[in-house]
Amino acid sequence: MLPKLMLGRLLLASGLLALCVTPAPATTPAPATAPAPGVAAAPGGVRLIPVGRYDFEAPAVGERALRPEGLSGIVSLGGDQYLAIGDEHACLHPLTIQVDSITGKIRAARFGKPIRLLDSLGAHLPDSVLGKDREAIALDATSQSVWIANERTGTDLHRPSLERYALPSGRMTELVRVDSHPMLRVFETIRVNLGFESLARGPGGFWTANEGPLTVDGASATNSAGAVVRLQKLDDQMRPLAQYPYEIDRYPARITSPFFLARNDVRGLSELLALSDGRLRALERSFAGDSTGSANFRNRIYLVDVTDATDVSRGEFAVGLEGRAYTPARKTLLWELNSGFTNSNFEGMAFGGRLANGDQLLILIADNDTGRDEALYSLRLVLPK
Repeated sequence: MLPKLMLGRLLLASGLLALCVTPAPATTPAPATAPAPGVAAAPGGVRLIPVGRYDFEAPAVGERALRPEGLSGIVSLGGDQYLAIGDEHACLHPLTIQVDSITGKIRAARFGKPIRLLDSLGAHLPDSVLGKDREAIALDATSQSVWIANERTGTDLHRPSLERYALPSGRMTELVRVDSHPMLRVFETIRVNLGFESLARGPGGFWTANEGPLTVDGASATNSAGAVVRLQKLDDQMRPLAQYPYEIDRYPARITSPFFLARNDVRGLSELLALSDGRLRALERSFAGDSTGSANFRNRIYLVDVTDATDVSRGEFAVGLEGRAYTPARKTLLWELNSGFTNSNFEGMAFGGRLANGDQLLILIADNDTGRDEALYSLRLVLPK
């Protein structure tokens, strides 16, 4: 989630620069035999091939609390059915995404009837007070409910949490607070709006992470140095198991144009996906300057391996990483997208179905902050035969 001050300025910029900001270009699907620009092969032959973006307009919704705004998390329900969660409202959004089974190109997308989120007693969560900062979503082990990563706990901006909601009722059935277990207490040192931004379910449990570094783990990323966040592993019952350091990249340059966005550069870990072999797919996002200093959204997807990483959940590491020696998770760049100053704040990532040739589909969703303009992006995950 981008800081709200920046988002407000982005909205202002959208109005002031409407005549000089160009839409993001469409992307032509790359043939299966020729990797497209931005594709890198990871150890073992894993590749990501970009297919392209799909822009569409959400329907007009009279009640603000039910609008599909600020969508920052997405999860597959099987077939062409997905659920999306946003950081603006206490609401789940069913989403149908139709894809060409040969190319992976998105053909159509439409929202279904929204699902209000309810508290444990079945009452509507008040949108004005408890609507914000839900950033990621994952199915539970039974697929009868979803877990949601929240950058806050209720109105407490300084403690992230994990919430479980039943489907299709939307009623909360469980809340995991970071003060509920000694291993999670270090997340009480988050920087505001840089808490749990990601959530993934894989073999043996779940993964989440803080978007930006904890205050006890060091400084935020800049244009000259990266930063470190913690990958938190939990079992199927959301009991914490281990933590691993993950180094996020520095961003390319400071923003110099437009001038009113200067000093609002940000970079962080936006989303995780868990693979069947225990590795992770990590989505990093920055809003910073490009090589000329112009405002630019940049997304990178990495293949992540924690096999040799230090478990920093205990001992001296549990109180902070700054000034201490550790081994971070190993990561390999698979894909990069630079979108300029467009509706391309891709924060959510989900597996889709299999394509005709066996490739796995990946779907990204953009956080538009507010409004009806929506954006998706599809990629093909190519695994070694």
